[in-house]
Amino acid sequence: MNAADAARASREELIAENNRLEDALAEQRYRLTWLERQLFGQKSERFVPADDQQTTLALGVESALAAAESTQRITYERKAVSKQAGHSRGAMPSHLPVKDVRLEPEGDAVRGQFIGEEITWEYQYARGSLYVRRYIRPKYSTPDGTGVTIASLPARPIDKGNAGAGLLAHIITQKYLYHMPLDRQRRQFWAEYQVDFAESTLTDWVRESCFWFEPVYVELVRQVRASSYIQADETPIPVLVGDKRGKTHRGYFWVYHAPEQKLTVFSYAKSRSRDSPNDFLKTFTGTLQVDGYTGYNDVLGRADVVWAACMAHVRRKFDEALLSNRQQAAYALEVLKDWFAVEAESREAGLDPEQRRAVRAAQIAPSMEEFHGWLKQQALSVLPKSPLGNAVAYALNQWKGFDAFLTDGRIELSNNRVENHIRPVALGRKNYLFAGSHDAAQRSAIIYSLSATAQMTGIDPHIYFTHLLERLPAANHSDVPDFVPARWKPRYLDDAIKRQEQG
Repeated sequence: MNAADAARASREELIAENNRLEDALAEQRYRLTWLERQLFGQKSERFVPADDQQTTLALGVESALAAAESTQRITYERKAVSKQAGHSRGAMPSHLPVKDVRLEPEGDAVRGQFIGEEITWEYQYARGSLYVRRYIRPKYSTPDGTGVTIASLPARPIDKGNAGAGLLAHIITQKYLYHMPLDRQRRQFWAEYQVDFAESTLTDWVRESCFWFEPVYVELVRQVRASSYIQADETPIPVLVGDKRGKTHRGYFWVYHAPEQKLTVFSYAKSRSRDSPNDFLKTFTGTLQVDGYTGYNDVLGRADVVWAACMAHVRRKFDEALLSNRQQAAYALEVLKDWFAVEAESREAGLDPEQRRAVRAAQIAPSMEEFHGWLKQQALSVLPKSPLGNAVAYALNQWKGFDAFLTDGRIELSNNRVENHIRPVALGRKNYLFAGSHDAAQRSAIIYSLSATAQMTGIDPHIYFTHLLERLPAANHSDVPDFVPARWKPRYLDDAIKRQEQG
């Protein structure tokens, strides 16, 4: 092995070790966040079991506690709270449909005499309707009379809260897929169901849901970084911040799409500086397809990254030049139209990357060479500052980035796919206007990532989110990869659809 091969092998080992350490660090960060929430979070955020039944599991302390309690009884009066607000922990609404779920102790638990039942209720949403799910848990004394046997509640996304997984998933999809702000949803719940959820409650519920989504998001990030072909783009998002009263901060979603794996990740950053892609793509090796924004130049300047340009942006420049230089701009648009038509035919025919490369070599490469010559001729005669001059200069500046398209059949002619994932953000901005904080913007990035990836995989986001919120509270960290859409679909989809239909 020569020195170059040894250096290359050493570098590959260092990259692999770095990836392993990053995965381990992500896992430890997740566990630390979880523990901090249990110890220091609001009561609704904690997951440390606090059920009174801990004192009745045959420990012989129930009677002692009862005796201590009976030595002194303190009574007081307080005003009844009738409004269903806050975290909705008031009385169960009587006007909504109720679905009872009876939970008996499992297995061969020894049961004595029936002594009562525990009732826990939550709001649920399924099949376009809000209802109440009521868990009924019979209590039995143990044969020796020293304890109580009772079934455990299923793991729930908000411990001791009254929001079920289906309702949380509905609120999230309404906001991020159908662009309905939380206050508008609050008014709709009142108008349709006479249930008054405070907007702060809905905000808390979205935040709690994102806590469970985060480990799946971290796994998505890991898989996107590990891919060898990424399309990237960015879009602004207004954010409310405390130091700019009455104004919003201009933050950015940086969007990374892995076409082969059908994965999309939104990453929030406070600015459009190159620091964000530099950090996100620091371990990436392969082909990066972007527009002409210079924020990616540091990454593209690395020896282990291949640059792929976007022909849709070239086409856009010539479209802008139609009014002032119709003849030349129309010619360019017709040429580009032919290339996109060839690509569409290859896609519809289901050609593999090598077949696509061969089609491009025969039907597109000669035309691209001719068009490149035409661009260089136009550069000598058009006004540099005119719309046509700008289009020609942009195309020539990007031309080297189309070598990857001709030599690698995986590479698309444009990064329109990643732009398609950005469109919901633009629609959302027109409705909810801004993110409430930098943390809220990152939570939005998590939801947009899971939603976009689920839709690409052919999964209904509402069904997917409902299942995540049902299963993740009881899952282990090692289970997280199973919840990424590509593995979730064959493993859980049928069960998730059946549960959705059953409500």
